[in-house]
Amino acid sequence: MHSSSRSGQLKKIIILAAIIVLPVYLYYLLTEKGKNRYKPLPVYGEKTLSGTFHSKKGKKIPDTLYHRVAPFLLTDQRGNKVQALGDDTAITVVNFFYTRCHTFCAHMNDEVSRVAEQFLTKRSVRFYSITVDGAYDTPEVLAKYASPYYPEKKKWQFLTGQTDSLFHIARDGFLVNALQDTTGEGKFIHSSSLILLDSSHRIRGYYDVNTPKEVDRLIDEIRLLLTEEIRNSSPYHDF
Repeated sequence: MHSSSRSGQLKKIIILAAIIVLPVYLYYLLTEKGKNRYKPLPVYGEKTLSGTFHSKKGKKIPDTLYHRVAPFLLTDQRGNKVQALGDDTAITVVNFFYTRCHTFCAHMNDEVSRVAEQFLTKRSVRFYSITVDGAYDTPEVLAKYASPYYPEKKKWQFLTGQTDSLFHIARDGFLVNALQDTTGEGKFIHSSSLILLDSSHRIRGYYDVNTPKEVDRLIDEIRLLLTEEIRNSSPYHDF
């Protein structure tokens, strides 16, 4: 009985060690062994020094303040108010579009759907498609547009609001263009990129939907970011 108890305790220790070490080792393989394909993702936007420091491996390193997308309140396709980027810590993919668009918008949301299909079981990855045509794209219009994509099962929300606020969110938050196209009624100019945010709401990548390899890269880099965040949450990530 005593031997059996000791054996059980040893198994528990081995399992605990695997849980702690495996994410760190996987991150090492991706970043160090993968070299070009799996280097850590950049952080986009303005960067400033905070004036404070932290220690890593015995070295004093200045703290950097990165651009973060501020939370915003919009309405989804079901008419519910959504505090996007509020208290949660999910990895987020965002794109801007409008339902009357006759250029790349349909293809853009087809690509969002393709990406979302890869992460159906990952509760920590979600998707927002934000219209830039708030006056026309009511929740009812968005619901009809979104229905063929089955967004609920993909953790995907289509969002609308006041057009000026939508422009502000795109420009100041996600650092992409969004404006009225004066060449015709009901036309808008907006980014063709899918935008990747980490759990701290920092921009980690832009991916042009007009280039299939860019969207494939987004899928790979979401996986990398998931691994990076597991590694950073480990108490041993500085060792």
